[in-house]
Amino acid sequence: MREFDLEEKTEEMKPPYHVLARNLLYPGSHTVRFPVPDEKVPWEVEFPLYNPVSYSANHNDMAVQDPFSLNPMGRTGLRGRGSLHCFGPNHALHPVVTRWRRNSDGSIIRKSLKKMLEVLVAQYPLSDVWALPGGSLEPGELLPLKLKWILRREFWPQFQNLLKQGTEIHKGYLDDPRNTDNAWVETVAISVHFDDQNNVEMKRMNSFLQGCDPELCIRWQVLDKRMPLHANHKLLLHKVSTLLGSYY
Repeated sequence: MREFDLEEKTEEMKPPYHVLARNLLYPGSHTVRFPVPDEKVPWEVEFPLYNPVSYSANHNDMAVQDPFSLNPMGRTGLRGRGSLHCFGPNHALHPVVTRWRRNSDGSIIRKSLKKMLEVLVAQYPLSDVWALPGGSLEPGELLPLKLKWILRREFWPQFQNLLKQGTEIHKGYLDDPRNTDNAWVETVAISVHFDDQNNVEMKRMNSFLQGCDPELCIRWQVLDKRMPLHANHKLLLHKVSTLLGSYY
């Protein structure tokens, strides 16, 4: 798997501190975070008034505090594990699968002189936004459960090979609304791009796409910064568009 340094080119769109991890209302709960202004996010900055509540979706560990698990990006306004699986880093994998958007004659469509991309996205049950087909990795697993939902089992080994041939565009902390002071998401995002419309692997993958749930939708979506997608996934898409020199 190749690595590609995109830090300088995407630096201008990154806020100085995590933003989604400070959303006041914690997702899937009625828990409200302690407000943390930008200048108080770093742990090195004193914040004597800081007194966030502790929340863990699994009430069994409400009293558990791991003093060694501190969010590396700073305060979030909430202690505990939240809805994440464990204290400390929660590992994830986000494949960004793309192809060129084409006319009926096969020519690549352009906008503002740049080639346009289509990206494979999914809309999972109970969600009103689209997402990249990836997510949390269970210990010992090579593919996320959410990715397995949309690919038939027979194609899992081939998809692992596609990931090995892909380009790593992000590795490390991911600004996520589920993050807390003691638990956070770290992901590896890999670009898998099909340059040729007749690519055999792409055609095989398309034939193995499935919906295990009637409410699960999968489609190729035109890559555009206005698309209704999870905010942290948009940062990954911007990195892919920078890598491929495409319209965003």
